[in-house]
Amino acid sequence: MKRLTGYLECLHRPETGTMVVRWLRDVTPAEMRTSYEYLLVEAQGLASRFWLLDIRRRNNEDPETAQWLIDDYMPKLAGLFGGPSFLAYLLSPAHLMRVDDHTVSIQHVAQLQRSVHVALFTEEGAANEWLVQQAGK
Repeated sequence: MKRLTGYLECLHRPETGTMVVRWLRDVTPAEMRTSYEYLLVEAQGLASRFWLLDIRRRNNEDPETAQWLIDDYMPKLAGLFGGPSFLAYLLSPAHLMRVDDHTVSIQHVAQLQRSVHVALFTEEGAANEWLVQQAGK
């Protein structure tokens, strides 16, 4: 596991081409944006279009950051790899119940672009399975 910051770890699974990302604590909106910028660099270095994002410890639902993801981040990610990217978010069941319209908007906008596909999971096995299925398509 590679520590990108004091609050963010990343692991590459070469057998599936998956980049596994884990936030280790709650983060501020600024830290969250910084995290995502680090992930772009890391994903480019690994040539990874398949990401498992474990946000069970993060649980930040900042509306401004959600809008930034929609307006700035997803379009950047969409143009990186010459093919679609797949983001499997791993949430706690309680967090999934609190998912608001901003998160649904991120999914909707990303999928409309057809270059970034987002799915939400509460079990890591199901998230991994979805990513492996997407890689096989």
